[in-house]
Amino acid sequence: MPRARKFRRTIAMTTAVLALAGGSAFGAATTATAADAAPATSSVTDGTAHPAQHDVPRTSTATPGMTTSCNPRVWVGDKAPYGWQGWITAGWVQQYWNQCTDHVGVFWWWNQDFINRVGGTATIKVSSPYGRLLAAGSVNTSSTQWYFEASQWTHGTPNPDAWRAGAEVNSSGCTEWATLHWYGGQDWDGDRGGCNNPYAPYPNGTQP
Repeated sequence: MPRARKFRRTIAMTTAVLALAGGSAFGAATTATAADAAPATSSVTDGTAHPAQHDVPRTSTATPGMTTSCNPRVWVGDKAPYGWQGWITAGWVQQYWNQCTDHVGVFWWWNQDFINRVGGTATIKVSSPYGRLLAAGSVNTSSTQWYFEASQWTHGTPNPDAWRAGAEVNSSGCTEWATLHWYGGQDWDGDRGGCNNPYAPYPNGTQP
């Protein structure tokens, strides 16, 4: 039987939405696999995003796990599209795990059509709702593909060990969050978009 396609949403960031959506997350509620407990720590850091010099295949890996060989990027979950003002895709965001460093990372690539028509900058983020962890780096359109790792945290830092990758375009205050992936080997939630939500949302769409 063909695999059901994951329900996806993009962010429609009109002026009205930006004015009215403060603090709310878009996306249907789902059942959490783990209890949504109050995070134990709070940490926000800024880092440097780096352009990817060559096209990188973005096929997902079902279950990241340590191997005897070091593959710098193991793709986690599916890529999530960032919808800009309801009419164009700005780009796509996806989580990866760096087996060599044991860090969680975010990969962003621009839609060339968006670069030509709109342009601007993006803030790419990696965050866990379980620990209020957030790291971010700024990117521009000088390169179509960028990557950023939360190098101060290994993927085992929060408990439970689950993360999202996200992106915010043109300082809109609205972030598209990709899959919430638990590093025990399972996706706990699909893509979610929302405004004024600095940390990755829980599986029910709420903020930690």
